[in-house]
Amino acid sequence: MTRMAGQAHYTSAPPSTDAPHGGFRFTAVSPTARPALDVLRPLTGYARPPGRDRHHPFPVAFAHDRPDDDAVVLTRTVFTGQDYSGRWGNHFCHAWYATPDELAGLRPVELWDSPDWAPAPTCDDDRGLPDLAQLVPGSAVGPGRVTRLLAGTGAPGVRLLERLLTVVLRALAGEGPGATLVSADPDRVVDWMAAASYPLPVGLAARLTFTTYTARPQDDHHHLTGTRPENGEGVTGPVFHLDRLTGDECPEPGPAARFLAGALGSGRLDVLDTVAELWDAGPADDAGAGVRRLRAACALLAPDTDAEAFAGDGSPLVGFVRGVAELRPQEAGLAPGRLRDAAARHLADGTAPLGDVRAALAPLPEPYRPAVLAGLLSALEASAELRTATLDMQACASLAALVEETPDLLAAGPATALHVLRRAPGEPRPAALRILRLFRQGLWEEAETYEALRDLARAEEPEPERAPRLLWRRGPAREKE
Repeated sequence: MTRMAGQAHYTSAPPSTDAPHGGFRFTAVSPTARPALDVLRPLTGYARPPGRDRHHPFPVAFAHDRPDDDAVVLTRTVFTGQDYSGRWGNHFCHAWYATPDELAGLRPVELWDSPDWAPAPTCDDDRGLPDLAQLVPGSAVGPGRVTRLLAGTGAPGVRLLERLLTVVLRALAGEGPGATLVSADPDRVVDWMAAASYPLPVGLAARLTFTTYTARPQDDHHHLTGTRPENGEGVTGPVFHLDRLTGDECPEPGPAARFLAGALGSGRLDVLDTVAELWDAGPADDAGAGVRRLRAACALLAPDTDAEAFAGDGSPLVGFVRGVAELRPQEAGLAPGRLRDAAARHLADGTAPLGDVRAALAPLPEPYRPAVLAGLLSALEASAELRTATLDMQACASLAALVEETPDLLAAGPATALHVLRRAPGEPRPAALRILRLFRQGLWEEAETYEALRDLARAEEPEPERAPRLLWRRGPAREKE
């Protein structure tokens, strides 16, 4: 049996048979939503903008929340003026309660103008509400809307989107706070929420929480929070002033954000589709892992993407390899050559130590594991400076084991292999034997082989014992002085 989404209406209403006290309450509820009223109630509030009276329109608060991993809540709240008693300050919230599966294939912002939003609350006497068979998007939000926005704002708009996407990715990954979007025009807030949603794969965009309006942005905890200029003062964290395309406390754009914003700004929706295809090949896991996979997909596709630090990883290259493994490149149909080139570029652009790449490579299937190794060796072979900067003792130990497991790759990187064997921790004699065996294969010249063996021999020699310094014999001489 197909599960349907629940819905509920919340407003200030007079007493009824089931509600002896008037005031704010649920006036109509569908069967699926009824068990979830305690989850919905905290999400039904509305505070009108300060200083605005009944002669001014009030912004619509359209919000997407994820109370837990199994629930999706969408609300549309409008200010309605007087309630049944004549009190000024009533509002009407229409809430939908669904599962993530019911949102599949949709970006939540696309439901901004769904035809299923009720214009007014249903009364108690109307026997409740039916469940929703499906969540139906409207026609006002789509890629064309974002394309028109970026065409109208030009280069400053693309730069703003780069920073906005950087904040969004960090917030989704749990690496930083969300963004506050400030504008006097409520539609402009929707514009930029759509702009932040469409570069993301649908499954990741479905995790992006937001509200198009709140009067208290400083207390809001969505990934994206919309508000008016009179409410935006004193907000901490990244604040984007949409009416003048500027931002406060906004980070410098990350490589993935630059790549995604550039593709959208240039109308390359095919590039975003390719990113989504790579991303979709991975598991449907938590948002943090989803962001890591997205960054890896962008690094694979962008020829000029520089190394980006991955949360929780000491080495950008190790983080990149782990992200690629989570992309499941075999299912995505990724060419091993593309992964080889991306790994070489990623290492060459970085300056941090290589890290335990052997452990990171373990989840990668054939032929992708040797493709990454080939890329690393080509970058290391081309630069002695890069070998010195990235190959610390841990990396040498890791690569030394890989050299033994994949001897065919040595022909492509003899200088790197020699560097690794000379510096890998462990017994010098086995390393010397490996060097001699590879020398006989013609990979190294006599001079460099001799130098490597000499260094290993010196490392094995015990430190000479030194005669004790009998400093007490100097005592009498000093006394005579």
